[in-house]
Amino acid sequence: MNTLTKRLWKCISYCFPFRKKKPNDNAVEEIEIKQESLEKQHIEANSERETSYEVNSERETTIEANSERETSNEVNSERETIIEANSEIETSNEVNSERETTIEANRKRETVIKANRKRENSNEVNRKRETTIEANRKRETTIEANRKRETSNEVNRKRKTTIKAHRKRETTIKAHRKRETTIEAHRKRETSNEVNRKRETTIKAHRKRETTIEANRKRETSNEVNRKRKTTIKAHRKRETTIKAHRKRETTIEANRKRETSNEVNRKRETTTKAHRKRKAANKSNSTRKTAKKPNVSPERDKLYCDECVSRQKRCFKDQVKTAVAKKNVFWTDFKGSTDFERGLLSRGWVKKIAPTFNAGPMETIFCDPTYGHKIISLYDIQPKLIVSRYRIELHLLKEDQITNHFYSVHFTSKIGLCKVLRQWCLSCDANPHTFFPRCYMFSEKNEKQAFIDDFTMTAACGILKWVLRTNGKSLQDEVIPSRKEKEEKMAICMSDAKINNHGPARIVPENIIVTALVACQFHLYDLTHEDEDNLICAGIVDKKHFISDYYQVMHHGAHIQNSDKYVDYCHQLLCKLRRVNPQLDIDGEKNIWILKPRALSRGRGIHCRNDLKDICSLGRKWVVQKYIERPLLVYGTKIDLRQHFLITDWYPLTIWFYKHSFIRFSSQPFTLERLDTAIHVCNNSIQRKLKNAPNRHPNLPEENMWHSDEFKEYLCTIGKEQVWDSIIIPGMKKALIQTMRAAQENVKYKKNSFDLFGADFMFGENFQPWLLEINLKPDIQKDTSVMEKIVPPMVEDILRVVIDYKDHRNCNVGGFELIYKQVSASQGTETLILMNV
Repeated sequence: MNTLTKRLWKCISYCFPFRKKKPNDNAVEEIEIKQESLEKQHIEANSERETSYEVNSERETTIEANSERETSNEVNSERETIIEANSEIETSNEVNSERETTIEANRKRETVIKANRKRENSNEVNRKRETTIEANRKRETTIEANRKRETSNEVNRKRKTTIKAHRKRETTIKAHRKRETTIEAHRKRETSNEVNRKRETTIKAHRKRETTIEANRKRETSNEVNRKRKTTIKAHRKRETTIKAHRKRETTIEANRKRETSNEVNRKRETTTKAHRKRKAANKSNSTRKTAKKPNVSPERDKLYCDECVSRQKRCFKDQVKTAVAKKNVFWTDFKGSTDFERGLLSRGWVKKIAPTFNAGPMETIFCDPTYGHKIISLYDIQPKLIVSRYRIELHLLKEDQITNHFYSVHFTSKIGLCKVLRQWCLSCDANPHTFFPRCYMFSEKNEKQAFIDDFTMTAACGILKWVLRTNGKSLQDEVIPSRKEKEEKMAICMSDAKINNHGPARIVPENIIVTALVACQFHLYDLTHEDEDNLICAGIVDKKHFISDYYQVMHHGAHIQNSDKYVDYCHQLLCKLRRVNPQLDIDGEKNIWILKPRALSRGRGIHCRNDLKDICSLGRKWVVQKYIERPLLVYGTKIDLRQHFLITDWYPLTIWFYKHSFIRFSSQPFTLERLDTAIHVCNNSIQRKLKNAPNRHPNLPEENMWHSDEFKEYLCTIGKEQVWDSIIIPGMKKALIQTMRAAQENVKYKKNSFDLFGADFMFGENFQPWLLEINLKPDIQKDTSVMEKIVPPMVEDILRVVIDYKDHRNCNVGGFELIYKQVSASQGTETLILMNV
């Protein structure tokens, strides 16, 4: 349309050269200007489209649709303007028709000129056509380039939108997980608050009961005091009467003695006078013989001498009692076999109060001389400064300066209490008790049995992977791959285990058990390395019953797994990754053995081992299940454990004393995992002393099944591991005790000037790492073996040095005890701690 309008206007200009510009010419020019402006607008629109595509793809599509509509509207408007111009031209032609008659002559002249001009115009038109075609081609190329850019931009935008959508999904998933964690935290807080409320209500009820009990006790004590006073008054009166009678008797006895002595003197004088008379007569008869008899020494004189010694001894003991009472160096104990303890205190000038209770009155109190047996009845109400008792004493009955060997609410000395304390401490702090305490489950708590089942299946999956490495001759330490003959021999051994154990012919388990074990271990590894994620333990094991039955066939009945050599590298890589995250992977073994402990018994009573899931789950709520160390340290093929004593003298600040000497306990039977007898797996001395030692034991093992720690050090020197004691065993035990006591610090009730002795039981892995089993309150220190006779007396003396001598003299000798931990300050929620030789 643009080229046609231009041609028309050129033709008109050629036909009417004398005509001036009219409004029509201006309209044409305006149309051309509009067309150019439209082209410019198209170009600008394209540039704006490219910029707008980057902002929003949806807006660009709408803008393109609007721009196309506008262009179509503009084209229609241009057509209308051209039609209007043609109509005006027609009107002008009608007006000029009259003039055309006059111009016909001029037309003939101009025809030639017009022809020439037409030719020129045709050439120009052709040139313009070519230019327009080239411009259109360029425009098409630019449009195609723009389209390609737009398509690429759309692809990039779609990618960005998908990435944004994925990010939004991830953020929403994280938000949901955070919400779930917060909800769980709120639930735990609510449960903890409910538990605390219940505890507070119970504490209030207990306090009310205690107040009532205390009131009743006070009444009873007041009544007893009144009764005692009456009895004491009666006793004093009886004593006074008896004393008066004794004095009268003594006076009469002394008078009789004086009379006897005077009579004896008179008799001696008479005998001497008779003797002189006889001498004179004899001298007269025989002057050469001179005899003089010596007077005989009577035995009553020796008796007088012994009475003086006894009275002197009584005076010395009375003076000793007076000085001890003035210094408050009086102790009381109800231990029957506390001779070492009493000997140490008596050597320090202390006096023992002999009474049925520590707060007994003067009528029931006696002081006894330990050397001569002289007894003194107390005339004053004397309270002991040091109280050593087997039973707990109520706090309201004690004074501030009295020293006792008791702490209150010491929950970590029970099996279930130790597990709870370490688990709560693991949740509140970043510490990991799994590095020194085998994992434990309390069947009395909710969801504990299900958590144990998950752990049992997870341990079985790891056991399958270890079985694959073992049967194919590869371990986590080395990279040795056996030959084909060795593989066949091990396979034959595995196939013959069932016949040896009377389980019948061994069957072959398909390789799917290895695949499920690998998937479960992979999920477990992801769960351990991603703490914020959901718990995915045993997520890869769909059919747990079938998996456990196949696991029993392999481990208990000697079955073999098909094509296990294909999975050696996968198992090795996955176990190496788990070993970095799970510190208890090395002690688990393959048999999946767990040790079962009753929560309310001591001295090894009721403890036994099991490896069957049904047997373990059939137990009641009064049991604690702990992972058994299947790869322990053996001494001459026998299992051992260690009893380590430590002393706590204060809880705020926490002060821990570590005793340098300890003793090793042996089992009476050689170690094996084929039998789960207590004689093999429980080393408690109260159990092993009732059993007979196996005849095939190593001759270097002691008959008493006990070693001193020095003997164990000598054994380590014989196997070339003398540096292990000071570099691994002692630091590991100190670290475990410090972390456990820090975890239990908040729950212990105590009073100042208190102390107590504890006994911690440790086992050792094959790498000599110590593992804490349990902590005993007031451990047995009876001297029933030669090792205990060597350890107990100096340990009791060292306890007195720490408890009594160290308070007055900080630089005194504390013997075998070592201060390994002391809390320096605890103010405003910050603590400064001292670790010594750890």
